[in-house]
Amino acid sequence: MTPPRPSPARFLDAAWWPLAALPEALAALAGAHGLACDPGDESLPLDWWRADAAGTDDWVTWAGGRMGFEAVSVDAEVRDLAGFLGHGGPAIVALPRGGNPGFLALDGSRRGEPLFLRRDGGRVRAAAAMVEQLLTAPFVDDLRPEVDRVLDAAGIRPSRRERVAAAMIRERIGSEAITGLTMLRLPAGADFLRQFRHAGLPLRLAQIVGLFVLLYGAELWGWSLIGGATLAGRLDWGWLAAWALLAFTMLPCRLLAGWSEAVFSFETGRLIKSRLLAGALALPPDLVKRQGVGLLIGRVMESQALEGLALGGGFAVLVGLIELAFAAWVLQLGAAPGLHCALLAGFALLTLGLGLNYQKRITEWTGRRMRMTHYLVEAMVGHRTRLAQERPQRRDAAEDEQLAGYLAASRTMDGSGLRFGSGIALAWSVAALLALGPALAHAPTPGAAALAISLGGMMLAQRALGGIGGGLASLSRAGFAWGQVREIFRAGSRRDRAGLAGALPQGVAGSGPVVEARGLRYAHGDKHAPVLDGVSLAIDRGDRILVEGPSGGGKSTLAGLLTGLRQADGGLLLLNGLDRPTIGDAWHRHVTAAPQFHDNHILSGTLAFNLLMGRQWPPSDADLAEAEQLCEELGLGELLRRMPGGIHQRVGETGWQLSHGERSRIFLARALLQRAQVTILDESFSSLDPATMDLCLRTALQRAETLVVIAHP
Repeated sequence: MTPPRPSPARFLDAAWWPLAALPEALAALAGAHGLACDPGDESLPLDWWRADAAGTDDWVTWAGGRMGFEAVSVDAEVRDLAGFLGHGGPAIVALPRGGNPGFLALDGSRRGEPLFLRRDGGRVRAAAAMVEQLLTAPFVDDLRPEVDRVLDAAGIRPSRRERVAAAMIRERIGSEAITGLTMLRLPAGADFLRQFRHAGLPLRLAQIVGLFVLLYGAELWGWSLIGGATLAGRLDWGWLAAWALLAFTMLPCRLLAGWSEAVFSFETGRLIKSRLLAGALALPPDLVKRQGVGLLIGRVMESQALEGLALGGGFAVLVGLIELAFAAWVLQLGAAPGLHCALLAGFALLTLGLGLNYQKRITEWTGRRMRMTHYLVEAMVGHRTRLAQERPQRRDAAEDEQLAGYLAASRTMDGSGLRFGSGIALAWSVAALLALGPALAHAPTPGAAALAISLGGMMLAQRALGGIGGGLASLSRAGFAWGQVREIFRAGSRRDRAGLAGALPQGVAGSGPVVEARGLRYAHGDKHAPVLDGVSLAIDRGDRILVEGPSGGGKSTLAGLLTGLRQADGGLLLLNGLDRPTIGDAWHRHVTAAPQFHDNHILSGTLAFNLLMGRQWPPSDADLAEAEQLCEELGLGELLRRMPGGIHQRVGETGWQLSHGERSRIFLARALLQRAQVTILDESFSSLDPATMDLCLRTALQRAETLVVIAHP
C-alpha cells in the first residue's frame, strides 16, 4: 500500500523527531538498513547524549562508530537538494521546528519521493518539493522582502507575481548550502563480505549466472531448431521464423546480462578501491618508510590492475565453465559420447595444470618487473649522489644484470603462455577429431545429425577451453597483484577495528592528566629490540616539557606514540582518561605535533591550505586572519608581503619555493593553528638562527595550551 502524502503540518507531526530522540532514530535507521553490527545491542551509552545541537555531529560520529557504521556530515546546495532526498538515505536531516532543534530520519525513497521514519516505527512518504520548501524556508524568508520590493518596482501583475517571485528566489538561493545533513553508511574498513552482501552483489551475481545459463541454453535450442530442420531436409519459413524469434528474444537477455555484469563490476571495484584507500591511509608510518618509493609505486600499479584482472578473469572462467557444461551435454548426444566426454575432462584438468604452471612463470616475471621499477625509481631519486660518488664503469652493471634476468623470465613466460593459450585449444580440436575415428570404424554410416552434434560440441568445447585459459591467465596476474596489495587491504580492516569508537563526544573528557602513559613498549618490527620499554609519564594541562636525549634514543618514537601515529606494542596510553579504541581518530584533534623536517611536507597548494589543513578547509575569514597573524609573530610577515598572492600564493613543488627555515616555521604554525590540548614540537627549531628560534619559542609558549619540545642536548 502506497503511503499517503500529507500536508506540511501533518507531515511534520508524523515525521519530525526532537533532538533528544536522536539515539532512538540512529538505532532504528541502522537496524532497518543492516548497518549496525547488532541492532539490538544495548551497549550504546545513551546517557552520554547531551541533546545539545552544537555537539550533534561529533556525537553521531562517535555513536555510529560504536554501532558499526560511519556517519558522514555533508552539505548540499539548494539546487542539489532534490537529488539528495531522492537518493533515499539513510540519513539524518536537521530541521528546527518552532525554535526547537530536531530532525527528519530519511529512510528510503519510492518512485523518486523520499520516505521518512516515524517515531511509531512506520514510514511516511512526502513530495521532495515540500521537504525542500521546509528546509529552505529560512533563505526564502530572508529574501522575500527584497523580492517583493523588486516586483513592486517592476509592476508585475498579481496573477504572475507568485510564479515570478518563486523563480527569482530559486535562482538566488540555488547555490546556498543546506547544512545538518548526515549520511549513514558502512565504513570502508568493515568486513568485506558484509559490504558485499549489503550492496546486494550476491543477488546480482546469481542473476548474471542465471542469465548466462539462459542465454547459452537458448542459443543451443535455436541452433537445434535450425540444424534439426536442415538435417531432416524439411527447412521451411516456419522453422526460420521460430529461429529468428528465439534470436530476437535473446537480445534483451544479452543486454540485461551485460548491464548486470557492468553494475557488478562497478560496485565491486568501488568496494575494493575504498578498502585499498582506507588501508593506504592506515599503513604504519614505519612500514611505509621501510618499503621505499619505488616499491610503493609498484604496489599502486598492481592495485590498479587487481580490479580489472580479477573481475575480467573471473567472468571469463565463469562463462567458460558454463560453456564447458553445455559442451559436455552436447557431446553426450553426438557420435562418440563416452570418448569425447572423457577427453574433455582430461583437457579440463590439463588446462588447470598448465594454468598453475603459467601462474608460476607470470609471478616470477611480474616480480622482476616490480623490482626493476623499484630500482629505477630509487636510482632516479638518488641520481645526483650516484653521479658524484659511484664509479662510471660500475654504474650500469646492476641495470644490465636485471635486464638480462627480465628477458630470460619473459621468454619462459611467453613459451608457457603460448602453450596455455592457443596450444590447448588446438590440441583439443585435433584430439576430438581423432576421437571420431573409432565411432566411424564401428559405424561406417553414422547419422548426419550425430556428426553435426559432435562437431558443434567440439567447437563449443574449444571456445570454452580458450575462455577458461584466458580467464585463468588473468586470475594468475590478479593473484600476484593481490599478494602485493593484501597488506594494504587488511590494514583498512585493522584501522576500522582500532577506531570503532569514532569521535570523542564533547563534554566527556576525564579529569587528571591530559596524557598519561604507563609501561609503554614499542619496537620497529617483530625482529628488532624495543626502542622504548617501560616508559611511563604524565602530562598535565599547561605543562611546558623539554625532552632531551641522544640521536636514536626514541624521542621521535615517543612523539609518534603520544600523537597516535604509532600503536604501542604494550602498556597503556590514556588521553583525558580514555584509551585509543574509545577515542578513535579524534585522538589527533587533541594531541598534535610538528614532526621532524624529513617527516613533514609542504603540499602543492596555497600557503593558507598548508597552514590550515589540520584545522578546517575551506577556512573562514577569521581562520585566515589568525593564520596571517601567527605568521607575523613567527617572522614570516616579510615572506607574505613578498609573495604576489599573499597567504593565497601557491607554494610547494610547482609554486613559490620556500627556504629551509621558512618551511620549519610553517610546520610550527600548522601545529599551533590546530589548537590542540597538547602540542609536540620535534626538532622544530634546529634549522633556525638563535634570534628566530627565540622568537618562535616565545610564540609557541604563548599559544600552546600544553607544550612538549623535543631537542638534542
